[in-house]
Amino acid sequence: MADLLSAEAVAVARAVVTRWHAGELEAFEDLVEAYRADPDGTVRGVRLGAPVGIGIDLAAVTPWVLAAVSAAGGVLVEKAAEDAWSAGRRWLSRVWGRGGAPAAEEAEQATVVITVHLTGLGAAEPVARAVAEQVVRELGGRDDSPTA
Repeated sequence: MADLLSAEAVAVARAVVTRWHAGELEAFEDLVEAYRADPDGTVRGVRLGAPVGIGIDLAAVTPWVLAAVSAAGGVLVEKAAEDAWSAGRRWLSRVWGRGGAPAAEEAEQATVVITVHLTGLGAAEPVARAVAEQVVRELGGRDDSPTA
């Protein structure tokens, strides 16, 4: 299976974390490395080598963002496989290339798929939905980040 956490996926994840979870940026690269090594273990809790006894999870949402962009990559691969010569190519170009926002129906479908994926991994539904919406917004090139 291809690495769904490509450089493009990592860039999308970094943009989501920067925009909505900036407090977790310091641990981002370590979490990407941990996620690549053990995706399931990472979403269930990474301690990033914290001293024994501290028991602090250094990042709470970034692993879910990584899982979401990984799932989005899988959705894009499946979508492209449906009709690689026409619709899939245009859809991938529009979403990943930010040539335009995906249609509302496509965006909602992607949000639902990612939400289901994250809840299946153990994320609470509100967290899963919020992260899914953030990733879909980032993929669609929407600039509607919350104001601090």
